[in-house]
Amino acid sequence: MKYSVTSFVRLITATARSCSARRVIAGSASILAFIMLLPMLVQPSPLHAQERADTGDVRFSLTALGSYQFKSDVDGGGDLSVARYNLNAEVVGRIDNNLRVGIGLTYEFDDYDFSGLTDFAVAQPWGDVHRFGISVPIFYSIDSNWRLFLSPSVQWSGESGAKWGDAVAYGAVFAVSHSFRPGLVLGLGAGVFSNIEKTTFFPYIAVNWQINEQLRLINPFRTSPAGPAGLELAYAFNRNWELGIGGAYRSYRFRLDEDGPIPNGIGESKTVPVYARLSYSLSRDFRIDLYGGATFSNKLRVDNEDGDEIYRTKYDVPPIVALSLTARF
Repeated sequence: MKYSVTSFVRLITATARSCSARRVIAGSASILAFIMLLPMLVQPSPLHAQERADTGDVRFSLTALGSYQFKSDVDGGGDLSVARYNLNAEVVGRIDNNLRVGIGLTYEFDDYDFSGLTDFAVAQPWGDVHRFGISVPIFYSIDSNWRLFLSPSVQWSGESGAKWGDAVAYGAVFAVSHSFRPGLVLGLGAGVFSNIEKTTFFPYIAVNWQINEQLRLINPFRTSPAGPAGLELAYAFNRNWELGIGGAYRSYRFRLDEDGPIPNGIGESKTVPVYARLSYSLSRDFRIDLYGGATFSNKLRVDNEDGDEIYRTKYDVPPIVALSLTARF
């Protein structure tokens, strides 16, 4: 399936490389195609999964997202654009009144398009990157106010042609949260991962605060090897329309092609996306999200196969757009 999906995505995105607008449209088409091809690969943020798990014995979530990061100048010459396609799925079931356990699957395809690099280690450091992840979220209610969250996970992250045995990241996320009153849940958490020749650790704040009937503060992203969950302030105009603004820190690390210009090396991309979100809920269980924003503090790094740095650089602030479809059952 790895090769058929990759070929399918390349076929769609190749038709749109001549202009940015056409690539955005192609990205949206790819989302719908992925839904039909891979209906079992999706996962929402742990906090939102917990909310849905509380409403029944078993809850299933399915999300497909496509995003496009427009071209921006790389320091020293050349430019970079990135198209991302992400599928996540999660099922959470009730074991007893205090314990809920789930399993989450994720697949992400990143299409990096480098052009004219003149001061980087190589002209084309990497291209297509794949990520496959499995997580086991566990929710435990100590009492009516205190909850524990634990999610061990393993992820394979590598460029096409990489040695997948050398592309493994594994670790866990842990959080404890307290319900101070109805509509206000706050917590502290941390993630630690062995992430392809590098150990990463980060703390994060878990937030679910319904400030008033229309305004709420939440975590918008999954906490994963890519980083903590970020923060988003959302305003509900009515039961169907919602506007949000937010941001997070994201770090993507992956094994490179064993036959590429840096054989079996390691690529890393770090960004801080800041965005506005407009959402429309067709029903309680189906939502469409449209995003627009930019990424800041953009950094690129290449390590050798042992994790020792070879070269690093940065690139200018590019605009980003994204479309997300979410269904819950």
